[in-house]
Amino acid sequence: MAVTDARVNIKVAPNKMRAFADYSPPMEGGLSLTADDVMKALDAMNVSFGIMQDAIDKISRSEGPITNLLIAEGISPKTGENARLETLIDIAASGKAKQREDGSVDFHDLGEIRSAEADQPLYRRIPPTAGQPGCDVLGKTIPGTIGRDIKLLTGRGTKIDSLDPNLVRAAVEGEVLIKKGILEISEVHSVNGDIDFSTGNIRFKGSVKINGSVKSGFQVIGDGIIEIKGNVEDAVVIGGHDVIIHGGFVGSGQGSVKAKQDVYVKFIENQHIEAERDIIINGEAYHANLQAGRSILAKGPKSLIVGGKCEAKYSVEALTFGSVACTPTSIKIGTDPKLTEKIAAVDAEIIKTEESLKKLEQSVVFLYRQKIDNKNVLPPEKAALLGKLEQAKATLPDVLETLRKEQSALKQTKDDMEKAYAVAGKNVFPKVQVYVGNQRVTVEDILGPSRFKLVESEIVRLSN
Repeated sequence: MAVTDARVNIKVAPNKMRAFADYSPPMEGGLSLTADDVMKALDAMNVSFGIMQDAIDKISRSEGPITNLLIAEGISPKTGENARLETLIDIAASGKAKQREDGSVDFHDLGEIRSAEADQPLYRRIPPTAGQPGCDVLGKTIPGTIGRDIKLLTGRGTKIDSLDPNLVRAAVEGEVLIKKGILEISEVHSVNGDIDFSTGNIRFKGSVKINGSVKSGFQVIGDGIIEIKGNVEDAVVIGGHDVIIHGGFVGSGQGSVKAKQDVYVKFIENQHIEAERDIIINGEAYHANLQAGRSILAKGPKSLIVGGKCEAKYSVEALTFGSVACTPTSIKIGTDPKLTEKIAAVDAEIIKTEESLKKLEQSVVFLYRQKIDNKNVLPPEKAALLGKLEQAKATLPDVLETLRKEQSALKQTKDDMEKAYAVAGKNVFPKVQVYVGNQRVTVEDILGPSRFKLVESEIVRLSN
């Protein structure tokens, strides 16, 4: 048999990530392989990375053949982290009844509505990262794979930051909503049913739309328009704009509706309404307490005001005041208890400011005379005082001008209020009291269409 030296054959996988060795031992006194011989074989195949010393040692010590021995292995590239969204606002709804200090639970209060301020950061896109690079057995670097990207979507009421394309902010102030997985900001908080124990009280910085009714004992408070499709019972409704009640406002007298602007209601009984502008009733008002900053208007073919108190600066109108039962009814127009106080306060402030200005002028003149007498020089402390006095003196005329404009506006309001009127388009019944300014008249007979107004400090009735 012929002498045969030991041999090693190196095979590189097609993807170059692994190398294998086939080893044939020496025959009939042939030469064995050393570790260096194996390394030379690897080098001949350009295998330079991931070489396994244990495999080389195994070959150099083996007395028998070896097939497909893994001798080198590369490192696979890694995939980076996928892009993700980082939420910057709490979007978890409370929905839990709040515990009072005494340990009892208030089931009317289920927590705040999730809301955001205008321009508030909402969420950020964290870009995908590049994966760790790998290397094949030939020593060639294999780039890592970038993680999966996501598109930054903006919902209604949101916007992408002008300086950071990965940051989304609130474009408006409102409620935080998630619709089809996309965050939105809504300026209107909508309730599909009633305001009751299932919803708790509503407090929202924007407008509120309720498709049901507001049950007794609950509150609805919003900074915008509040629209209620159903009725309002003995509840509290406070709107930062208009309050619109498509149904009635009826209860035991524990209910209250307040609006920064107008209140619209179909009918009212026993309850209290306060509007800084107008109250518009599309029907009847029974035993209600109504206060309007401008006018109260009951309209429609059955409009009437029976019992209770109606107070408005400029006008009260309805088809009927009072009832055949001679129900005591109070109609007040041209009155504003706070207006006289405001005018008096502004008058007093004008006098005070004029006196301050006069004293300042005298002090400035006095210091200037001292300066002239002292060769145009004042001690440091008096020079500093003169500077402060001159600065104060310069600002007071503007203060006076502002106060006089306010005074003029208040007096114009008072003049307008003296033109106030109350109109009953059909009837006025006995025990209706009409106040105009500081004057009062009590109706003792059934009257037809009537207009009440102040003429030369007396209330007169004109037939329409």
